[in-house]
Amino acid sequence: MAEPVRVRRLTDHERQKLAADRAPGSTSSVRYRRAMMLLASAGGGTGSG
Repeated sequence: MAEPVRVRRLTDHERQKLAADRAPGSTSSVRYRRAMMLLASAGGGTGSG
């Protein structure tokens, strides 16, 4: 099993941009999922269950 991937701490600007990508209807589903994973990882979450 692969090790969990972690990201560095996000800047306020990066966090705001990712939050905008999470807004309903704002972008593609791929960008939405990517934003969710990055925000979860940056917040200390593993993204699993």
